[in-house]
Amino acid sequence: MENENLAHRTSALFDFETREEGTATLNCLLAQLNAERKSANGELITLRSLKRTLNFLEKSLGIVVDGRTSPLPLSTIKTIKLLFVTDADSDRNIFKLIARPQRSAESTMEFSTVTTTPRDADSSATIACLLDTLSKEIDPEKIQMFTALLGETECQSAAERLLLHAERTGDEVFHTLSEHIPGDDCALSNAYRSLGAYIGRIHATSIEGHRVDANEAVYVHLRTLAFQHFILHHPRHLEMTRVEGELANIKQEANQLCRLAANSDTHHQATARVFSVNTYHHLVQGWPKEVAELVEKATGFATSVKQLKVHERRAKALLASYAYRTYDCTDPSALVLSVGDIVSAIASFRYQQETGGNYKPYWPGQTDQGKDPQRHFDKGLNADDPHQHQGVIQIYLNRFYQYQAVFNGTTESHRAWMDYQGSLLNAYHSVLKLNSIVGVTTGLTSLGFLCLSFAKDHVIEHLNSNRSALAPATVSRL
Repeated sequence: MENENLAHRTSALFDFETREEGTATLNCLLAQLNAERKSANGELITLRSLKRTLNFLEKSLGIVVDGRTSPLPLSTIKTIKLLFVTDADSDRNIFKLIARPQRSAESTMEFSTVTTTPRDADSSATIACLLDTLSKEIDPEKIQMFTALLGETECQSAAERLLLHAERTGDEVFHTLSEHIPGDDCALSNAYRSLGAYIGRIHATSIEGHRVDANEAVYVHLRTLAFQHFILHHPRHLEMTRVEGELANIKQEANQLCRLAANSDTHHQATARVFSVNTYHHLVQGWPKEVAELVEKATGFATSVKQLKVHERRAKALLASYAYRTYDCTDPSALVLSVGDIVSAIASFRYQQETGGNYKPYWPGQTDQGKDPQRHFDKGLNADDPHQHQGVIQIYLNRFYQYQAVFNGTTESHRAWMDYQGSLLNAYHSVLKLNSIVGVTTGLTSLGFLCLSFAKDHVIEHLNSNRSALAPATVSRL
């Protein structure tokens, strides 16, 4: 009985069921694994059996485990056991699924996540189970800190919330610069390029001597893994899905449409934000021929009223996403849309319809879902399955922003803005690699502060420069 109790205590010691502190060796873990798990062919579990687990910890997280007899923190031993057992009990290569993405490898805009509706439920369940187990011995205040950073939104994955966090940082910078540098696209471009260069020099590093428990490191890695994939794939995806050729400016024709509608509720300048997500269809349905002509000129592709109507529902979803991302607006009745926005959204889908570019959502172990972006987008409009592939929504958003920039006469600053966003995402990536809840939380918060502070300083320099240029020349007396 005494031996049975000792065996049970040793088993519990290496599981995430107790919060005992201390150390143990890989030899102790191997002895327990061999006592608990009988291999089908009778072979013992050896250090060689743990090789894939230890390689993952070293290559993905920088956690190096040397020797069978070296004392290791219990949190490390428990993490090794959890990962080994999860992989051994799975019919797939778990470590390929959760490995840190590399620039030289095939990255992905997609990933099976816990809170989005996944196409790969098994992977989602595996990751959810790992996260739940790992969190049992992480300080609840740390978990709450991480949750507060991302926000508690059940309908969004952690990756989507991290992307939104980055976009919110970008929005604050955008509003600060555009408000104080109005009508000068060249100066705005220079501001974004300066900020991008500044952010590009930032590289987050851990405090020397600071050790993160292995379970916390894996937890942070898994919570942010999808966003890591997104960051690495984003530049290539952006380049591959860009609208090609010279884009036509339709602002003059759009203003003519507004004058034509002078006696209706749509009388306004084409840049005025007088439409909402709920009312944008009044323009499309009230002036279908004229809107179709605007889309045709913007895209360069003949567009019929029938084709216009095909994209009406799609455009509504895209405009709702734009309103949320840019203005943090979830009220479908809020007046945040202009004629230019509406035409740009429809043009984004019309361009895809005509050019027929392919995009195949991919993540490790994912079954083939097809390569038609519009089909994928339409599947995401289904209320019973509202999942949107990140790569798909980014195709239409990026093209929307391109058309919008031409309409607003801000093409140069838009390009500089996108370069800045790339620098910001790379800075986010360096912070995520800290694999520490406190490190990631303070790092991302500091990044936002640095970006906004730089933008404000640039505005002050710009205003002072303008005042100096306008000041009367001083006449020297001899």
